Amino acid sequence: MLKVAVASTDGIHINEHFGRASEFMIYEVDEEGKYSLIENRKNNPHCPGDRHVTHVADTIADQLSDVQVILVSQIGPGAARTLSQKNIRSFALSESIDKALTVIGKKQKLLEKPTQFTVCTNNKLCGCDQDCH
Repeated sequence: MLKVAVASTDGIHINEHFGRASEFMIYEVDEEGKYSLIENRKNNPHCPGDRHVTHVADTIADQLSDVQVILVSQIGPGAARTLSQKNIRSFALSESIDKALTVIGKKQKLLEKPTQFTVCTNNKLCGCDQDCH
């Protein structure tokens, strides 16, 4: 069973930036892709507008330390790296919560492989363990 945090303003779509989310919906997801909402966890957004606070990722990661995956619409490479170091996978996507949780549930085995995130030469976040393309 995976525990997944989702940043959403409407409860239907993944549509909130990692550092601006006022709450995370916490789901338990099984290997068949079935899921259930177990709680809504309040968060104090730290990134108003375009400003970023250095400790945002650490603060949110501490609040979500019991989850294995975070789904958001956007996340910066520094925050993704911080979460990765705390064994929390982050994915930036604009998708329905239903579809994303179903797919993640069915692909849980792939999430068990450790991934080292780096910033590639083209300044994109890359999950590869080798030289970036």
